[in-house]
Amino acid sequence: MAQPVMLSRLVLYFSTDLVSTTEAYLQALGMSLSSLLILIASHFCYFGYWITGMRLRTACSGLIFRKALRLSNLALGETTIGQLVNILSNDVNRFDLAFRLLHYLWIAPLQLTIVVALAWREIGVSCLAGTSILIFMAPLQIYIGKLASKFRSKTALLSDARIRIMNEVISGIRVIKIYAWEHSFGKLVAESRAKEVRKILHSAYLHAIIGALRFDGALLTTFITFIVYASLGNPVTPSKVFPVLALFYSARICLSNNFPFAIMHGSEGLVSIRRIQMFLLMDELQRHVNEPNTDVMDDIFLEEQTALLDEIKADDTLKNDKLDISEHPESAQTNRTNSVIESADNGELVDYLRTAVSEEEEPVETNPHANKLNTGTDVRAQIVVENMYGSWNKDTRNTVLQDVSFRIQPGELLAVIGPVGCGKSSLLAALLGEIPTVSGVNTLNGRVGYTAQQPWILSGSLRDNILFGSKYKQAKYQRIIKHCALTRDIELLPEGDLTLVGERGVTLSGGQRARVSLARALYSDVDVYLLDDPLSAVDPAVGRHLFEKCILHEMRDKAVIIVTHQLQFIDKADKILILQEGKVAGYGTYKELQEDGMDFASLLKKKSEDGDYDGEDKQDVNPERLDDKVSICSDDSDGVETPVGIVPEEMAAGTVEWMVYIRFLVAAAGVPFALVWVIVVVGAQALLSYADVWLAMWTNEEENDLVDRNITSQYYQDGTEYGNRSYYVRIYAILCGATTAASFLRAFLFYHVFVTASKALHNQMFDAIIRAPMQFFDTNSVGRILNRFAKDIGYMDDVLPSTFTEFLELSLGAIATVIVISIFNPFCLAFTLPIAVVFHFTRKYYLASSRDVKRLEGKARSPVFSHLSATLTGLSTVRAFKAQQRFTADFDGYLDGHTRAWFLFLSATRWFGIQLDFLCVLVITGVSLTCIFAADLLDLNSGIVGLSLIYAMSLMGEFQWAVRQSAELENQMTSVERVCQYIDIKPEAPLQTDHMPPPDWPQDGGITLQDVSLRYSDDGPLVLREINCAIRPTEKVGIVGRTGAGKSSLMTVLMRLAEPTGTIMIDGINTALIGLHDLRKKVSFIPQDPVLFSGTLRKNLDPFSGHSDSDIWRAFEEVELKPAIEELPDKLEAVLTEGGTNFSVGQRQLLCLARAILRKNKILIVDEATANVDIRTDRLIQATIRRRFKHCTVLTIAHRLNTIMDSDKVMVLDAGQLIEFDEPYVLLQKEDGIFSKMVQETGKAEAVKLLQIARKTSTTLKT
Repeated sequence: MAQPVMLSRLVLYFSTDLVSTTEAYLQALGMSLSSLLILIASHFCYFGYWITGMRLRTACSGLIFRKALRLSNLALGETTIGQLVNILSNDVNRFDLAFRLLHYLWIAPLQLTIVVALAWREIGVSCLAGTSILIFMAPLQIYIGKLASKFRSKTALLSDARIRIMNEVISGIRVIKIYAWEHSFGKLVAESRAKEVRKILHSAYLHAIIGALRFDGALLTTFITFIVYASLGNPVTPSKVFPVLALFYSARICLSNNFPFAIMHGSEGLVSIRRIQMFLLMDELQRHVNEPNTDVMDDIFLEEQTALLDEIKADDTLKNDKLDISEHPESAQTNRTNSVIESADNGELVDYLRTAVSEEEEPVETNPHANKLNTGTDVRAQIVVENMYGSWNKDTRNTVLQDVSFRIQPGELLAVIGPVGCGKSSLLAALLGEIPTVSGVNTLNGRVGYTAQQPWILSGSLRDNILFGSKYKQAKYQRIIKHCALTRDIELLPEGDLTLVGERGVTLSGGQRARVSLARALYSDVDVYLLDDPLSAVDPAVGRHLFEKCILHEMRDKAVIIVTHQLQFIDKADKILILQEGKVAGYGTYKELQEDGMDFASLLKKKSEDGDYDGEDKQDVNPERLDDKVSICSDDSDGVETPVGIVPEEMAAGTVEWMVYIRFLVAAAGVPFALVWVIVVVGAQALLSYADVWLAMWTNEEENDLVDRNITSQYYQDGTEYGNRSYYVRIYAILCGATTAASFLRAFLFYHVFVTASKALHNQMFDAIIRAPMQFFDTNSVGRILNRFAKDIGYMDDVLPSTFTEFLELSLGAIATVIVISIFNPFCLAFTLPIAVVFHFTRKYYLASSRDVKRLEGKARSPVFSHLSATLTGLSTVRAFKAQQRFTADFDGYLDGHTRAWFLFLSATRWFGIQLDFLCVLVITGVSLTCIFAADLLDLNSGIVGLSLIYAMSLMGEFQWAVRQSAELENQMTSVERVCQYIDIKPEAPLQTDHMPPPDWPQDGGITLQDVSLRYSDDGPLVLREINCAIRPTEKVGIVGRTGAGKSSLMTVLMRLAEPTGTIMIDGINTALIGLHDLRKKVSFIPQDPVLFSGTLRKNLDPFSGHSDSDIWRAFEEVELKPAIEELPDKLEAVLTEGGTNFSVGQRQLLCLARAILRKNKILIVDEATANVDIRTDRLIQATIRRRFKHCTVLTIAHRLNTIMDSDKVMVLDAGQLIEFDEPYVLLQKEDGIFSKMVQETGKAEAVKLLQIARKTSTTLKT
């Protein structure tokens, strides 16, 4: 505010003799020093604002992640991973922008007051006319800010929806490609994006209004002020105009730019705060399962221990000889306990037992009873459930578990069985506290190890997934690896157990993932194990080994609950719990349930088929032999022959290429429209500068007239008008009006262009991603891809338009300033040219590092999103293992990595700003001094001097901000660059070609492979080697082989998820010549892991609405889901949650089978669809496939040999080669054959049964 006063004195030097030359130099020096002080203070404050915003953003990010770890399942159903990614990528970033400008909410009114006071001093009451414009703008800007806040709220919700869809698309891309659903999901994403863009456009137009007002604010204020001033009869002279103009210019950035943007960003920040607040107020888990109900537990404990008294006293082992402590220290503890018990009466015993509960001593293993009487928590029942009712939403009327009761001691094994959807997994969820207990007792005592039904694998090494944060102990680790049958698998991995397994364990097979999950639970060495169907994903021999070595041996002293569909193992359990529709249908020992009339015969009918071992076959499995044959059949289709590991994220280096800018503009509106827009932009600035020059000319004319006539202001008050005033006013009014119109046109065109470009580039990126080959998704994490759709697109939507606008406005203004100053004072070129050279090298020096720092910051964001996504996917496992603290620490580490990069960027930006502002101080100094020095030489008038000095002062803030924004623009263009990188991904083969097959192709379903080989990369190993075979129409072919044999690769080439060499013919047509959709639409596929998408049931089965309701209901009827669907309120329009989690895994698999039925194709590929279902559902799926696809060609990747023994042929793969291919019975005649050895390794009894099935099938085929 002091600078306009100094300017007033300096202008008087050129028009009067009231100011001496010495004072003029002192005023010029004062302007320079004040500018230097402004430089120091402003940059110090701005750096503090940015750091404060960064700290708040980081704190909120950590808080959001910690909250996510505590969300209840009800809350998780109300939010999505995409929504959380959007909050972390966009909402918390509002704090960075808001804190940079928030202080202007109080500075702007204060500055306005000072401006009015100083302007009143110069021109009196006329200043109120101009300042009223600024005052009027304040409520207008507040209103616009509120509107922007509303649009921001709506935009955020739409962004959440789009990111949620994108998360599902990327996670389920394999299924989308196989089902040829690209167009359906493309339409869904395009519609979601279109809705989002409509709201973004509304916000953009509001930004355009504010930008235009900012551009025109000082001009309109000056115009109104001096029109009023002149109309009151006052002389419009430079000594009056330019000090006031300097005041308005000094207030322009604050009042017309920072203040409205502070309101807008503050309003948008409030929206983000409300969104974060809503998330933080979501329902949390209320109960910690490892904190038992003490009163209930004590009562149960005392009851149990009193009941044990007689048993212990009667035990012969406690009445035998006393042992020497030195020889048998463990028995000494038993005898010491026994002596207390024998000498105590009942009251003393109760007191003793209460003491035992509280002492928390280490348990000492002795005889079977010692485990139950040792001090510590193990003396209590480990799990007590009495009359428990559980509901996902705490609604007692809608319970998933009803009146469930059981009790488990340490060392007991409880098997939970029942049909699909009966509540088995829900029971484990209730024990973990994931499902609220609405009534009854649900107490779990001790630490928990948990294996989920769908194994959860982190993106890291295999060893890290097993250790799960525990300390590495080699002997223990090797023992567990051996017992989990992972030794051979680890030997086959490129880096052993240090091999990176990829996101979600993409490089591991399903069986490997299940065994890694089991090994993780074992290594944790906890008190309670909750195992959700851990044996379904492995073949019978491996399943038997895991059950004996892991569950019966390693967990022998623990409380274990195993949910299983493998009924051949339940007779080894201490207790069996049978669930039916959430209720207990039976509970007791195997013998007790038989005596109660439980018909195990029907339940166990499938027992022998699934690898039962009776009589002499009940011996232990030889682990050395098992390690050699691990996964002999299959683990699933996703073996390690897929591309290994997540590749490092691509990061460009150096300058952002001009082609990126061109692509951005072309994406917006094309070259012709861009040229029109450039003309409007330059024209608006030219009009503004010429209006200021015209004002200078007007004031100079009036001053000259005053000097010539030697008259006073009284002359004007008497009504006499200066001769050409009307002319100057008219032209000035026309220039102001044209400038205003051009600025509004420019602003609206600008924001429209940018939003259009963002929309176009988003759609292009999605089209490129949906068409990318599967190898891209196998080597890039979900979080990395989502980062581009969330953060980078968010930058293009919100930040980039404002940055580009400010850069163009300020840079054009700076150029106009230099031109105007140089035209009227050529001496300025003597210092502006050297300063320009210094500026060029300073900018070059800054950009050399800031670009890469910004790219590093963008790259550092991806792990934050990936970790959040992975954690939420496996949240139940994380909470079960009490690993929240470790995962929080990992998240904080990723967040700190991003913060470090961001801090480097802020520091570099602030350094650059200081350098530029210092150069501007030199410009101000040079302009003021040269004007004084060259006043007589150039015959400078006060109007031109005043305008030059005002421009020089405004240059300080505007020039450095323009240059910084140019650097910031290039930094932010890295988001466009990153989007373009994905747009340029090489796509798959065309979806359709000129070689279209007949509409009814394939009619028969015959498949021929000729010299088919496959590499996943040009320098990668062969995963398929010259496969030659012919599959006749309607043949049923089983595909077996060890892990990595090439089973999934064979499915991959059949579906053309990767392009092989050689030829694949289906009914005589080369599949390489037809479009991908023409192929994939004609082949049905049932995956092992069922994939469903949020949306209606109808859309999940028939996204193109190509089938009638009756067809869909018929498909449901064939998979026996019709009754369950009819019970839903909306039936076919019932909405599935993300991933279809409101259906059980078995029900999801049946829905996938219904999809296959609905497609009515002649070829079906089954990727072991019965791995995660109960026996009844297994039978249903197998029977449905045999009945419904009787006249189709069926290829089945086998987990269990019994599922493919009745096939027409069996294909045996090893190391990518086709080793055997014939009828099962024929292959079994080869004693040294691989398939024959596989059958023999299942055990004698099982081998005999498999041989009988093969013989029967062979006889049937011959007849």
